[in-house]
Amino acid sequence: MDKILLPFFAFVAVMLVMLLVYGVWVHFFDRRSQAKRQRLQAIHNVVHLGGQSLDSVQSTRQESAFETWIRSHSTILGQFENLVRLAHSQLPAWRLMGLMLALFTVVLAFGLLRHANPLLMLVLAVAIASTPVLWLTRQANKRRQAFGDKLPEALDYISRALRAGHSLTSAIGMLGKEFPDPVGHEFKTVFDEVGFGIPFKDALNQLADRVQSNDLNFFVISLMIQHETGGNLTELLDGLAKTMRERVKLRGKIRTLSSEGRASAWILGSMPFVLSGILMLINPGYISVLWTTPQGQNLVLIGGGLMVVGFFLLHSIVQIKV
Repeated sequence: MDKILLPFFAFVAVMLVMLLVYGVWVHFFDRRSQAKRQRLQAIHNVVHLGGQSLDSVQSTRQESAFETWIRSHSTILGQFENLVRLAHSQLPAWRLMGLMLALFTVVLAFGLLRHANPLLMLVLAVAIASTPVLWLTRQANKRRQAFGDKLPEALDYISRALRAGHSLTSAIGMLGKEFPDPVGHEFKTVFDEVGFGIPFKDALNQLADRVQSNDLNFFVISLMIQHETGGNLTELLDGLAKTMRERVKLRGKIRTLSSEGRASAWILGSMPFVLSGILMLINPGYISVLWTTPQGQNLVLIGGGLMVVGFFLLHSIVQIKV
C-alpha cells in the first residue's frame, strides 16, 4: 500500500511547491499583475472610503492577482482575513495561507524523502501547518478577553463625558485617545469612520464585527434601541457597565473553579512528549522503534488521535458560557 501511495503524495508535494512558486512570482515579479492590482485596489478604496483621490489611497494594502482569484473562487480567504482581523495581526491573509502551504509541503516532502509512513507524515504535516491558525486564534481570544475586561470602564468613561456635556461621538473620540489597545484602538477606529462620513450605526456594526464580543454586542444593541426610542443614555450605560462587571466577576470565578481541569489537560497532554524526550536522551534506540517500524507508527497515530479526542473533551468540560 505504501508503494501505491508514495507516487501520489510525491505528485501532491510537487504540485504544491509549483503553486507556491507561481504565487510568489505573480506577486513580486509580474509587472502587469502589479499594475493591475494597484489600479483595482485604488478603485476599491475610492468606492469604500467615500470618494477620496486615487493618490491618497495608493499607500494602502495592495491586493495581488492570486488573492483576487482565491477570493472569487473560495471563501477560505475571507475566513482567514476575519481571523487576522480578530487577532489584530499585521500578517496578510494570503501570506498566512502561503505559510501554511509551505509548512505542509516541507514536512510532507521531508517525510517522503525519509521513506516514512505516508499517513503519519500527512497527519503530521496537517498538524504543523495548522499551528499559525492556532496561534492567531489564541491571540484573537486574548484580545477579545482584554477588550471585555476593559469595556465596563470604557462605558463609565463615556457616561461621565456625557454628563459633562459632550456628545456621544466626541466621547467616543476621547475614549479612543485615553484608553490603551484594544479598547482605545477600536473606539478610535469608530470615531475616525464617523469622521469619514460612515453612518454611526454602520460604524458600530463594524465594531461589533471586528471584536465579536457578547458584551460589546449588548452595548451596540442598546445604543441602537436608544437611538430609535430615546431615553436617558447615561443611565443605560451605567446599567450596562454594572451588568458587565458582574459578568466579568462570574467569568473569573468559573475560570478559577475550572483551573484544575485545565491544569490536568496540560499535564496529561505534555507527559507523552516529556517522557519521549527523556527516553531519547537516555536510550535513543529504545524509543526510535515508534517511528522506524510500522507497528510503532500505528501506535503513534492511535495515541495522537486519542490525545486529540481527550483535549476536545476536556476543553468542552471547562468551557462554561456566561
